[in-house]
Amino acid sequence: MMNIASAAILYVIAGVVSGAPSASPVLSAVSDTARFSWEIPQGGLGTGGSFFTISPAGAAVFIVTGTGIFLPTGSYTDRLVYQGNIAARNVTFTLSNIQTSDAGTYTCGNGGATALIQNCGQKLVVLGKPTTPGHPVSTTPVYNQQVTLTCSSTSTTVPADHGLTLTYTWQRDNTDITVTSPGSPYTFTVSSRDSHSYRCRARESQGLESEWSQGYHMEPQYRPYQISLTPSTSSYTVTEHQALPSITCLALCRPGCTYRWLHNGTTVSSGATLSLGQADRSETGSYRCQPSNIHGSSDSVTVSVDVQHPANVSMFTANSLSGTLTVNESDTVTLRCQIDSNPRSVIKLLNGTEELTRSDNSLTSEYRLESADCRQRGNYSCTATNNIGTPVNQRMELMVKCSPRLDETMPQQLEYTSKLGGNVDVSVSILAYPLPTFTWSRANSTSQDLTGSSSPVSDISVTARLHLTNLQQQDFGNYQLTGDNDVGMGLFYAVRIVPEDFPGSGAARTGIIARAATDTQKLAFTHSRNSNDAIIQKNVISVTNQQLCFLFDKTATQPCSRY
Repeated sequence: MMNIASAAILYVIAGVVSGAPSASPVLSAVSDTARFSWEIPQGGLGTGGSFFTISPAGAAVFIVTGTGIFLPTGSYTDRLVYQGNIAARNVTFTLSNIQTSDAGTYTCGNGGATALIQNCGQKLVVLGKPTTPGHPVSTTPVYNQQVTLTCSSTSTTVPADHGLTLTYTWQRDNTDITVTSPGSPYTFTVSSRDSHSYRCRARESQGLESEWSQGYHMEPQYRPYQISLTPSTSSYTVTEHQALPSITCLALCRPGCTYRWLHNGTTVSSGATLSLGQADRSETGSYRCQPSNIHGSSDSVTVSVDVQHPANVSMFTANSLSGTLTVNESDTVTLRCQIDSNPRSVIKLLNGTEELTRSDNSLTSEYRLESADCRQRGNYSCTATNNIGTPVNQRMELMVKCSPRLDETMPQQLEYTSKLGGNVDVSVSILAYPLPTFTWSRANSTSQDLTGSSSPVSDISVTARLHLTNLQQQDFGNYQLTGDNDVGMGLFYAVRIVPEDFPGSGAARTGIIARAATDTQKLAFTHSRNSNDAIIQKNVISVTNQQLCFLFDKTATQPCSRY
């Protein structure tokens, strides 16, 4: 009977597909004892009542006869302990000294040469230690950005379809890290610029752990920070041409930085060191070091450089013109001076030595002549000083065109006296620009040479002269002076030559006649007699060019022609 049963088992093993397991897998480590336990499905034993168990390799493990006799086979004889109850259709046994070759699905069959019993058996999973993970692999770690570390291990548990999963634990600098998701890869935000060592190990669910991997030395990359300057001085004040120190910039950055220096926002130097050398006024301003790498750039603190220098007149104009300006009388003239200086200057605008205006702590100064006057012709200057170096000065000339008129600052004589045969020198002070030409004339005939002469006193002042000699009776009377420079109205001026015995001779008289647009003139003069009664009167009459004369009778209404 024994031989028949064995033959039947071999037949089943050789010719029938294995049945599926009916219980959860048995987990066991190598050399441990595995305990199997499953239930034979209802009706699975058939009529014979015996059954057998087949190993994953297809060999008989044991046989249980219908009478309940347990018969281990082959290499399992010393390793197997049967604890089942065939009457209860329960199969329970232990298998000691488990080896990886024992792994797989154990199935069962009945004593006949039919198919194995379906859903009868159990899988043995022999746990193995996961392989030691390789060196963790990382994406490029950048400070304040996410990085992913990958750990990789291989399961040695058999059979391959054991259904267990590998999970991973991590350590940073040999300290456990709490990981929300134990799988690989491990993603986190790099929160430190410092270097750290990371390692991992694998663990199989309900199984064994691997050894720790080699450490991964992570050096995060980051944009420049902690920028320092040597020397650390943040402000320099020097006089032009003094030496400025070289300034070296250093920043922490990974990968390494390139450097540039900016002056008022414009790149002036490449490299970590700024060398300004001898201070130049163009170097005044703010400087910043800007280190950069592939992750960005940062700016250092601002270094202020103040290069002080003496004042310099960069522009001095009148009505936007420099050098010499010629205007008409009553024109508006705007003087403007612009200074280049550091620090700012005290600026004065002068007419000769007369101060017109002063601007303190300034770079510009302006003065406006609302209505130019003949006497405002002259040399104007702009002076500036800022107590560095010597004061500076720039000049320009203002010429004011004006028609001839008497110089009111000089005494003017209307009447000259002489004895018969005597000499008279007549002089009249005139203001005009350009200087006019003069003509002396009289209505009555005379033996005198009326050519006259003139002598300039300044650019706007001239003295007109007439020299009369050996005066005869017909030489006494009125003489007219005409002055013209083609600017505005000309000048008409009359003087009288009287004999010494003429009534009222010796009195001082002055008069001015201005040319009008027609032949009829308005004669305005002041008659002042040096007598005790101090009579003062003004006479205004209309006369023609042929009738010009002075009237000293305050009641006169007609031109006189006695002289």
